[in-house]
Amino acid sequence: MRAEVGSTDGVLLSFPGELTASASAFHEQHLANVKQFSISEMVAQHQENFFGIHLRGFRDESEETKRAIYRHFMKFQVLKEYVLETREVRIEVAVTRAVDNFLCYVADILTEAMIARPELLKSEERVSMQEVLKHASIEEFVRWAAERHVNQLSFKGLSAIAEYMKKRLGLGLSEGQEDWGVLKRAVAVRNLIVHRRCIVDERFIHSMGDKTLRRGERYCVPSRMAYQVTFQAMRIVQEFDKRVARKFEIPLLVTADQPWYSAPNGPSALDRERDALAQRGGPTDGMMPGSI
Repeated sequence: MRAEVGSTDGVLLSFPGELTASASAFHEQHLANVKQFSISEMVAQHQENFFGIHLRGFRDESEETKRAIYRHFMKFQVLKEYVLETREVRIEVAVTRAVDNFLCYVADILTEAMIARPELLKSEERVSMQEVLKHASIEEFVRWAAERHVNQLSFKGLSAIAEYMKKRLGLGLSEGQEDWGVLKRAVAVRNLIVHRRCIVDERFIHSMGDKTLRRGERYCVPSRMAYQVTFQAMRIVQEFDKRVARKFEIPLLVTADQPWYSAPNGPSALDRERDALAQRGGPTDGMMPGSI
């Protein structure tokens, strides 16, 4: 079973039929990230189309209506400039949120696996009694320990996280080199955005393996990276989620039953629109929900 949403850029909104609680949380945030990045430009495009329709019949309007349309059109031009000016920042936010969402999933699924198999908690690392007792339950402590590990490892790069997961769970996070390379670079870019305001330093040059980068210059995040990291993170999570759930017998949830999926403006809205169009004999390929 696969609850899929559209195929244009709806490829970013393709969900498995069943998933772990960790993956459900990932996809809920993933959906919000996709909406956040695209909504301003989609609204701007909608308004441009709206004015295009009305301006074609502009001569037939009353003088009062013409003045109102003109005022709204000029205001729209200013807002459109804001959309264009802030695109670079929105790309940075999109990359950062996609990476953070992926790292949250890693910590969450590590916690789920440890709760399912308590023997995975065995470690040579020492933890103080105070750190243990400040948590209300073993689940809360495990979550804290997993998040701490992932946060510490994120500064060392994605390879360190993957090595830890392989050692702890006996599973590789990704089996594809291309998607893994995209995520590795995105983690480095995310750290530069958050900690250096995109100003290039030696660590970043080393992480990217790009000798053309110059220390002290501002790194311009490529617009394609926002799509690439969002897509590849989604692919890795979906593929890994199946393997880890199977190995550790982690309970699975039905995607269609999740509140974020069945919400009025959620992916299920597309299912309803596609069904309605299919009944009317209209095209359904490449559709996106009206709110996305």
